[in-house]
Amino acid sequence: MKSRIYLSEKVPNRDRRFGAALEYYPVTIVTGKSRQVALLTGNQISEGLARYLENREDVPEPSRWARMSASFRRWLFG
Repeated sequence: MKSRIYLSEKVPNRDRRFGAALEYYPVTIVTGKSRQVALLTGNQISEGLARYLENREDVPEPSRWARMSASFRRWLFG
């Protein structure tokens, strides 16, 4: 699984309307050769984290290569 959301990349909501989030987290959605940007709120990210805790069995296991490279990076960089 290659998906990542960097919480440090949050952007302020310009032209904010009443009840809208103060900031968003940009993500890129890749479908084949197409790329689109989406903006997620902190609440949407929290809901996704809660969904993961309830459904851990649905998360794909990392490949053997991914496990080996992660182990190597930990060894190399501490």
